[in-house]
Amino acid sequence: MISRYKYHDIIFRENSLSQNLRIENGNSILRIFRLISGTINCEDEYKNIIYKFRNNFTTFPFEENNKLSSKTILNNFPEEIKIKDLDKYFKTARNNKKFYDSIEVELLKCLIAAHDNRYLESFFYLYRIIEGISYSIPLMYVSKNKDYNKTYSELQAFFGKDKDGELAFFKRFVSETFHEEDFYKSNLLINLHLIDIEEIRPLYYKIYLDKLKNKIVGQPIENESIEVKFIVFYDFMIEIRNRFFHNAKGSWQSNLESTNLLFPDLFFKPLINHGINWISIILFEIIKNDFDKTK
Repeated sequence: MISRYKYHDIIFRENSLSQNLRIENGNSILRIFRLISGTINCEDEYKNIIYKFRNNFTTFPFEENNKLSSKTILNNFPEEIKIKDLDKYFKTARNNKKFYDSIEVELLKCLIAAHDNRYLESFFYLYRIIEGISYSIPLMYVSKNKDYNKTYSELQAFFGKDKDGELAFFKRFVSETFHEEDFYKSNLLINLHLIDIEEIRPLYYKIYLDKLKNKIVGQPIENESIEVKFIVFYDFMIEIRNRFFHNAKGSWQSNLESTNLLFPDLFFKPLINHGINWISIILFEIIKNDFDKTK
């Protein structure tokens, strides 16, 4: 882990019986889970700041943890799962260490930037997470299958016929694997009231609608809110990234001009927690799948 940051566990103390759930003793998989479940503090030793992460992004929509205990951890799992089961799992969950180490760093920086209202920076790290997991996560998920033919068939479905890149591969994986889940069938409400400067809401509202390309649910409320399906928000994140971070003038694509985004942090503010929630749901599904296969 980066030496600049130090975790503090406020649920499992040194005398706890569940030492493998204690953040100081854990691995990157545990640390990722504790970050996305909002059950950990992190200290920036360079700035002498302690960040209290309390948003539980493993639920959809995300919720704030008002009180932390071992029950807060258990509430993320089915009722039959006990603390001792999780303690055993996180003790042995050591596969793909290098991969999870890299995702942890991006995730921590994403959460800290969002906490500090640096939403453009947070989106930057969020997108790095998407790129980092887009190919590896599907492979890790299907590798848990004991049936080779099933694994091969699933991978074929994820790639599709056109072999059009890792991001499309990841979208197909999410759609094929989780289409029956409640979160996949749910919608996200983009709330423009989060934009503190009222005068720029109409401009950002218009940009959101343009980049969503009419893939919205129902009738949007002008300058107030836009509702989209779960999987559509993934496409939206990709489109926003492509149009903001690219600036080629000869392209047929309509890129976002800095003159239109004089307050880029406010442009990304209504999007970032939804984005963190979206990617955390998928990460947590992978953790749960791994846990189920090791029982």
